[in-house]
Amino acid sequence: MIIVTANITAKPGERDELISKSQNVIESTRQEQGNISYELLASTEDENVLLMFEKWESKEALDIHMQTEHFKAFGTAIKDIIAKELDITVYSADKV
Repeated sequence: MIIVTANITAKPGERDELISKSQNVIESTRQEQGNISYELLASTEDENVLLMFEKWESKEALDIHMQTEHFKAFGTAIKDIIAKELDITVYSADKV
């Protein structure tokens, strides 16, 4: 299993817009083959920080996801309302 965390920081005053623009990618991604879960979480320390927490069956499923139209459209939709580049980390859930 692959786990992805993507920290997303909204510009001040843009948090609700970011959440709204996230809904399509969340709903569409949950329907994808190989997606286990796809959640948007809110920081308890900074209201402008959100976390996309994803679980995938495989790296291949994640790679396919990153080529979908809804994923690309999400990136375009949020580019002017985020304060900085997304901080993305990909983990293998296999035992180390």
